[in-house]
Amino acid sequence: MRIPFTMYASILTLVALATKAASALPAPTEQTAGVPLPAHTIFQLDGTLPNSWFENLAVRRNGDLLVTMLMPNASIYSISEPLSGSPKASITNIDGANGLLGIAEISPDVFIVAGGQLGSNGEPVLGSMGLWEVDFRKEEPTTRLVAKIPEAGIFNGLTTISSCSSAVLVADTGISRVWRVDTMTGEYETAAEVPEMLPLANITTALGVNGVKVRGGYLYFDNTDRASIFRLPIDKRGMAVKGAETELLTKLTHGNMIDDFLIDEEGRFWVATNSGNTVEVADGDSPSVVVVGSPSELTVAGDTALALGRTKADKNIVYVVTSGALAHPVNGTLTEPAKVVAIDRTGF
Repeated sequence: MRIPFTMYASILTLVALATKAASALPAPTEQTAGVPLPAHTIFQLDGTLPNSWFENLAVRRNGDLLVTMLMPNASIYSISEPLSGSPKASITNIDGANGLLGIAEISPDVFIVAGGQLGSNGEPVLGSMGLWEVDFRKEEPTTRLVAKIPEAGIFNGLTTISSCSSAVLVADTGISRVWRVDTMTGEYETAAEVPEMLPLANITTALGVNGVKVRGGYLYFDNTDRASIFRLPIDKRGMAVKGAETELLTKLTHGNMIDDFLIDEEGRFWVATNSGNTVEVADGDSPSVVVVGSPSELTVAGDTALALGRTKADKNIVYVVTSGALAHPVNGTLTEPAKVVAIDRTGF
């Protein structure tokens, strides 16, 4: 039985899902050569977890995938040999949280993950948001609490600052800011808080800053309500440069929300639209292109985040994780267990 949407309302408000019906998404107005791109499911939970939600992912240097679970529990699924046709999965649980969100690699095979406690009604438990380190360098992963941030609303996207920094930046969708957290000391401070991170006013579901990335001296972030991606200059510590202007880089042509995104080698943005059930690629002022999925398909239903492959075997693969359309059942009725999809971007 599908859990009623009302049970998820608070989570959807705070962790970057929209209440706009998928049927309201505009249909693509032009055909682009080579799309839709080939896509297939490589891993999916079974029927024992019908109301499951994968929230984010990272790719290890050996090609294994690390997938965070938002519900029903705080687990990291380690998926080995993801393209083999018979991938193997192991699970690492995070004590002190019951839901996980963003994840990023801070040093070789050492990852930082964001999470916290969510109440039975989906409300985040105040003071419970934190970051954990998960070390995969040994056969049995180890975990440690990095920091709790009692002032936080609810964490979302997470990114490293540079290869020589022990700090990370984490988006706080609940209070529309980005925190800087030193993973060695646990010290934290506000790194950026600009109007472009705020949700739109006078709407039922208010969702602003969500996904975050650092590249070339800039913090890139999306705003879910605005279906847009921005960038802001930052210094070497990851702090917003005082007085610097925030630049609008792109706005989706078809989808009306962005959950998370990645930046490819050419600087294009691959976007998970979540309730839109699509992946779009945006490039500056050019119209964005729907490359996989549609509002009426389960292909990437409720997609939440994406990551590029890192090995020779998967360098042309974009991995996508999904929430199984729990927020907005496809065609009003269809949901499925969370899954991982591989998109072949060869030649795109």
